[in-house]
Amino acid sequence: MNPLLAGLTILMIGDSHLTFKNTLLANLPEAFVAQGAKVVTYGLCSSKPEDWVDEKPVNACGYTQRIGTEHITLSMNKNDAPPNVQTLIQQWHPDAVIVVFGDAMAGYNQPQMPTDWIKDQVHALVENIGSTKCIWVGPTWGHYNPRYGKTDARTQELAGLLNKEVQPCHYIDSTKLLDQKSIATEDGLHLTTSDYTKWGNQLVKTIDQLLSKK
Repeated sequence: MNPLLAGLTILMIGDSHLTFKNTLLANLPEAFVAQGAKVVTYGLCSSKPEDWVDEKPVNACGYTQRIGTEHITLSMNKNDAPPNVQTLIQQWHPDAVIVVFGDAMAGYNQPQMPTDWIKDQVHALVENIGSTKCIWVGPTWGHYNPRYGKTDARTQELAGLLNKEVQPCHYIDSTKLLDQKSIATEDGLHLTTSDYTKWGNQLVKTIDQLLSKK
């Protein structure tokens, strides 16, 4: 139990890294609940910040809603999708919002990163979060796979952009949390279960410090 987190309500939203049972969805809620926080988590596969600003996001490849540490259930029904972030904030009144976004908007297979488009949707989500304390978790390392086209250079370029554009949210550069050479993935972008655990453990340490600050 962490007395500084006890009683806090944490809303987490994000892309596929927060959607499936073997991702960050499997260990971040447990860690914060164990410290006395109330945690509500919504994951939407392949989602980008702009999807959470729209009236209703589209479920393209999987949606999860998890209250606390309840059983993880994935819905593939296209009609099942989370409310937008403003609605979620009004519903849960969180003390902090943690967002996990980056990979789905990096344009890994494009010659150039779509910088202006990224800025527009990042600013829109931050504006919709408003005055609620916000922590933005950026992507970590991966490996090149033609399916996604992820590269170290684009990942670092995106991290540099997000670090500037997500303010006043606190940005967590996940490339600094894990050893680039030791990362193992399932498909070049999504980590193995054990590496999601490593990533999650490092995030908890970092987020704890941010949430403990007044």
